[in-house]
Amino acid sequence: MRFGIALESFTPPHRRLTSTSLYQMADTAESLGFDSVWVWDHILLGSRKVFPVLDSLTTLASIGARTKRIKLGTGVLILALRNPIVLAKVLSTIQYLTNGRLIIGSAAGWYEKEFEAVGLPYEKRGKIFEQRFKLVKSLLTEKDVQYSSEGFRLEHASMEPKSEIPIPLVIGGYSDSALARVGRLSDGWISYYYTPQGFADSFHKVAESARKNGRNPEALRRMNIVPLAIEDSFEEGDRIAKQFTSEYMDLPKNTGCTPNSAVRGTLDQCISQIKEFERAGIQDLIFIPCFYDLKYVRLAGEELVPKFS
Repeated sequence: MRFGIALESFTPPHRRLTSTSLYQMADTAESLGFDSVWVWDHILLGSRKVFPVLDSLTTLASIGARTKRIKLGTGVLILALRNPIVLAKVLSTIQYLTNGRLIIGSAAGWYEKEFEAVGLPYEKRGKIFEQRFKLVKSLLTEKDVQYSSEGFRLEHASMEPKSEIPIPLVIGGYSDSALARVGRLSDGWISYYYTPQGFADSFHKVAESARKNGRNPEALRRMNIVPLAIEDSFEEGDRIAKQFTSEYMDLPKNTGCTPNSAVRGTLDQCISQIKEFERAGIQDLIFIPCFYDLKYVRLAGEELVPKFS
């Protein structure tokens, strides 16, 4: 398994983001041997109570400039909100300058106010996402791109320079239509707050879609983002994970997302839970250190990651 750390690139209204803590966590994750760091993505989040949020790609470029090895991921980029040609240029530039370290998780989005703000119909976000995902992928991987749709027109377009390392383009989402999209289009599925069993059940739908579309489901990357709270007891870890989730996260309704997906408790209990994720087929387990406490990153890097290397 590969392990990642989610960074505090957004925060509830009562807290303040600092570049110092963000960089410190990224530097610590790299020094301890984690495979990747991840940032969240929103343009606007909240109205009367505004959640401070950093631009995901600017943040990754900044972290990429100060690190050497660690991969840089979005969990997940709301791709439909961006101009796809400009987005492809930004992604290709970051990939080129960081020597191929990007991993782009993307999805159709859920926050209607963001779509209203950029002038896109929320009810068509799935269709818009698919069109723009395909166009971005073409610009990142192909030469002589021809395209005419949605007001975008490309004739013999090639986006250069390209990194020699392709960007993994994985897709998130939970509905049957989103899971089918993963199987048809993406390099893998990135889930959020899914238990091992919940992940396995949903990935079965991804695999079915892949096979129907002539793709090998075994080639798809399987990723999951879960809270982490290493404590002296399961009860204390569970309490912290649930408190963190209630203060920071808005879990989508009618999905398998649950705070019971957290890796929490004693070191031995956490190791046992990680093995369950491994048996479920998850290849990349991304920890959200509860309350972004650096002690959890250090404990995981020193005591958990080496057990699975």
